[in-house]
Formats: sequence, structure tokens, C-alpha cells
Amino acid sequence: MAKDYPYMISNNKIGPILQKIQSAAKPSTFNHDLLKKLGFTSSNDRAVIPLLKRLRLLNEDGSPTEYYDRLKDKNDHPFALGERIRELYSDLFAINTDIHNATDEEIKGSISRVTGQDDTQVNRYFATFKALVALAKFGESPVKSDKKKDDTLKPGIDTSKDKKDEHKPSFNYNIQIHLPATTDIAVYNAIFKSLKDNLLI
Repeated sequence: MAKDYPYMISNNKIGPILQKIQSAAKPSTFNHDLLKKLGFTSSNDRAVIPLLKRLRLLNEDGSPTEYYDRLKDKNDHPFALGERIRELYSDLFAINTDIHNATDEEIKGSISRVTGQDDTQVNRYFATFKALVALAKFGESPVKSDKKKDDTLKPGIDTSKDKKDEHKPSFNYNIQIHLPATTDIAVYNAIFKSLKDNLLI
């Protein structure tokens, strides 16, 4: 069965629509009526909805997913999109892990191999892929990186004390006493009295 990818005819609308998602209130359902309210009234703009679903930014019923929420964070936005692109086009990234930086001909060739579609359809897939890639960043999100750092600190524990004690020197003494063989108890008494007077605190 041939692989297919979502595509838009008006790929120049993808960026503006994602910008609106970032600034607008989160809807309960992302549908055609909402698109119109956001200012995208062309029938070609409707193709963004199945695209967002394939990117798993929307559930099948149009409700936003956790990835949609990440789009609303301006720092996380391009990285979240990059993650979704990697998953949707995983077959292309399996061919070349840096496919988003490859030449147009290499990308089209990879799409053709994966989908088995004709040139017209390959060009449609390619145009949407390029439009998405131009809006994304690939790599670990700084927001997720900061969260990892926060998770390493245990809540409610003052780590400053631990660090101070970590470098505090400590001394341990192990004293061994070899007692002479004698039956004179006075010798032992003298030894232990000397220990008490000079070493024991």
C-alpha cells in the first residue's frame, strides 16, 4: 500500500495559521468555523485541519492535544513542531536523519521512493514538507532541557547544606595498644591513666 502525506495547496498559509494558534485562546474543537473566525476563509485553508491531525496537534475529533499546547509557548513552539515533523515523516528521516537540510532533489527522491506517487503528487507533498520545515527547529527544546534540570532537584530539601558538608573535612583515629605481658596490675593502671590524661577527651 502506497504511503501518503498530508498536503496543502496554499502552503503559505501554514505559518500564519500557526501564529494564530500561538496567540489565540485554546479552543475545545478546531474546526472550519474556528478557521473563519481566525481570518482564514478560503476553502483551500481547510486542508490545514487534516494536516494538524496528521501532525498529532489535533485529535481526530478536532480537540487539541498536548502538542497543540506546546505550540502556544513561543520558546517551545518551533521545537515542538520539529518533533511532530520527525514523527510524521519518519520514513524520510529513516533514509536521511538530516533530510530537512537535504537538497530539494534528494527530498523529492526520498518522497517518491516512500510514497510511490507520481511527480505531481510528490511535488505537493514536498511543498508542504518544506513549508513546515521552514517553521521548525530540530533538536532538544530548551524548555524540556530546563525541565530536566528542575527534576534533578528534590523539592523541600536544602541542597546548600549538603554541598557544604560534602567538602567539610573529617578525621577518624584508630589507636591500637599492645599491652606488655605482666602480672603487675600497676603497669596496666599506669598505661590506661596515661591514655585518659593525654588522648581521651
